[in-house]
Amino acid sequence: MKTLIQAAVVTLSAASAAQAQQAVQWRVQDGGNGHWYALTTVQGTWPAVRADCESRGGHLVTITSAPENAFASPLAGAGSTTAWIGAFQPPGTCEPLCDWRWVTGEPWGYASWAPPGANDFGSGEDCAETYNSGGWNDMPTTGWIRRGIIEWSADCNNDGVVDYGQILQGQLVDADANGVPDVCEVDPCPGDITNGGTVDATDLSIVLAAWGTNGQGEFQADIDNSGLVDGGDLGLVLSGWGPCPQ
Repeated sequence: MKTLIQAAVVTLSAASAAQAQQAVQWRVQDGGNGHWYALTTVQGTWPAVRADCESRGGHLVTITSAPENAFASPLAGAGSTTAWIGAFQPPGTCEPLCDWRWVTGEPWGYASWAPPGANDFGSGEDCAETYNSGGWNDMPTTGWIRRGIIEWSADCNNDGVVDYGQILQGQLVDADANGVPDVCEVDPCPGDITNGGTVDATDLSIVLAAWGTNGQGEFQADIDNSGLVDGGDLGLVLSGWGPCPQ
């Protein structure tokens, strides 16, 4: 199943500010999930737009119910405009309806294929787009240029509120504008060199063995990335001694 061939390939370009202005929330008080959604200003193939969404702290939209489809799909735009969604088939999957998945790993259950459904027309149609009306269409992962619908659902600080909305409202700082609050990008346990969940004698011995070097090896002993294993790294181990924060 194919839509009309669109105009010439558009160069992939970023515009995070425009995305922020377009973002809308499916509010819990309206029966939603509290997530934020927007039509990307980036255009590209499905893999390119997927990667761009993830670089902004979100993901291609995963539509798991009819109400969510009714809310998100109209963001594709008016008329016959379509946009990528986060549905795909792994390479080598039997066709046409075998093993469709969401990019987030959420269970696959709800689907809204437009007639005649996902039919792998011409073979290799292993990703999906949505129409403004809410019907979906399977498409090739290469050769076709679309915008996508990005969804922000992460709650990295586990406070029950989607991080992206808190960033927009100035409640959480995102200095590098990557869609992830800065507080969630700080390692809470830098002295745990072995990632064992505890800062202990093993971590201390790694720092001492690498003292005065650049710390490169099986484990990164230059914890503070100063270029030299020294007192700064030792201080991080000693100050974090014991179990890491959960």
